[in-house]
Amino acid sequence: MRFVHARHWGRILAGCALLVATGLGGASSASATTPGKGTAGYCQDDNGVTVVVDFQGLGGETLIRCAPGKQENGVTALQNAGFDLAGTGKYGLAVMCKIEGKPADQACTDMPPEKASWSFWTATNGGKWASAQVGAQSWKPPAGAFEGWSFAIGKAYAEYPPPRTEPVRKANAPAQAPAPASTSDSGFPWGLVIGIVVVVLLVVAGTVVAVRRRRAAE
Repeated sequence: MRFVHARHWGRILAGCALLVATGLGGASSASATTPGKGTAGYCQDDNGVTVVVDFQGLGGETLIRCAPGKQENGVTALQNAGFDLAGTGKYGLAVMCKIEGKPADQACTDMPPEKASWSFWTATNGGKWASAQVGAQSWKPPAGAFEGWSFAIGKAYAEYPPPRTEPVRKANAPAQAPAPASTSDSGFPWGLVIGIVVVVLLVVAGTVVAVRRRRAAE
């Protein structure tokens, strides 16, 4: 009888540990967050620089992000808007090689080829894109300005196309209402609570069975 009881309680404790671990693990994953930079969409006022990245022939939608606050230069605006950048091995970010990993097949050891390069553009809100007359690290973006990056494929420098999105500040799309919270992602440790209830029921059931067997033995 003692062996049976030891094994019984061992199973209960193991089940309890498993349920408690499950409950706590669910609570930890629900509260995990991932920090980011910049803001998706246009800057809503002059407190920031709106950055437009047009991949053109590389494919993918044009990205528009806001670098909040005053920006030191064109490269810092691109960085503070949250874009992943890669410069050339020889010149660093003074010569842009990749934005968001594109073009994926391009080596970044030296100058990019003329007919497969990023071009840099500037504009005021409501104005027109103008090819930058200085490098991105030398451009001092004024408050509320637009900065554009456009990829050119198969074109000479004089034919580089500007971003296809006009430099006009627009209202960003309203955020969608969050879905109703469910018990699985509410943050409340339901797994732990259910585990405790199950353990209590098992203990009660085991006690009742033990009492009945003892009375039957008597």
